[in-house]
Amino acid sequence: MNKKKKNGLKWVLLVIVLIITAFTVTMVACGLFKEKGSEKAAEEQGKTAEEELYDAGSLSDTGLGGIGDVSIDTDEATIDFDLSDLPDTMEPCGICSYDGCLYITDSFSKCVWKASADGIDILAGADSSRDIYDKPQGGYNDASLTEALFKLPWTVTPFLGGIAVSDTENNAIRLINDDRVDTINSANGTDEYNYPTGITSDGAGHLFVSDTHSDSVKIVSEDGTVSTFIDGLDSPMGLSFNSGYLYIAETGKNRIIKVNATDVSSKKSSSDIELVAGNGEEGFKDGATPEASFSSPKGIAVAGDGTVFVADTVNSAVRLIKGGQVSTLNIVDERIPDAELVSPIGICIQGRRLYICDNFGKKIYTADL
Repeated sequence: MNKKKKNGLKWVLLVIVLIITAFTVTMVACGLFKEKGSEKAAEEQGKTAEEELYDAGSLSDTGLGGIGDVSIDTDEATIDFDLSDLPDTMEPCGICSYDGCLYITDSFSKCVWKASADGIDILAGADSSRDIYDKPQGGYNDASLTEALFKLPWTVTPFLGGIAVSDTENNAIRLINDDRVDTINSANGTDEYNYPTGITSDGAGHLFVSDTHSDSVKIVSEDGTVSTFIDGLDSPMGLSFNSGYLYIAETGKNRIIKVNATDVSSKKSSSDIELVAGNGEEGFKDGATPEASFSSPKGIAVAGDGTVFVADTVNSAVRLIKGGQVSTLNIVDERIPDAELVSPIGICIQGRRLYICDNFGKKIYTADL
């Protein structure tokens, strides 16, 4: 075969190889396109489903366990509070419901707000000096409602006919009662607190205090005696009392526990702890209560029927514990439909309505149960 024919054959073979290669690449590309198209369609379908969840002005359960719409068993009437007059600067931290009113701590203005059927106004906490960023610095002053000063009012709870306030940076528990703010001094005569945060009462003259930096929960008796209810915890914060049990958001261990508190005459130990939910690892996982995970839960509210709501702070979420399952709730507020939770801390139930204090987001979310 001469040289020209050999060169011609090489060119024919080269063209055939190029055609086969182009065909193969085209088929692969089409396959990838179809795969990505399917992924996109699935993604759009997911978005549509998600949008449908946000269509209602109530709570929808999106976690595991097939709980469906969230409901609680309560006979308490739901009260409509108008919170629209709260200032934009407000940093809501703690919240409680008592005697037909809402009480809310404001970590920006260093005060306590009171909402009633007649409106909302500052209950206690005077103006204080401001820093270079125009933020009130607060202080420490037992006085009338308009002259008292708080340093960091963290949360509130009913106690002894008034409203107890955990004044965290003052390492004090304050009591709003009879048009005054006073410190609940220890009858023991010692410095009892090291960064008190969550508080709750049992309705029988005992106030439970999460003493976060001492890794313990203290108990204040009606006569002012302060003792340790349980220690050896890891940065406990949110507290709630229900049916003889003290529920604790053990923030440092990313879990929810409870301790029988029907008898508070003696100190409790680790053997008295019952796990409510959380595997102890930081994470964001729904499912069976021992396997679910949280990330620095700081707030907790327990309904009369035992349903538990958790402000899962670092996960920017509200979690539901019910029927042995943990699920994540989509919180939708009709007043602010585009807003998303940032840093939920305080949480409480009034009637069939859930209130969530978003401290960093500077909002109070409401959702009907």
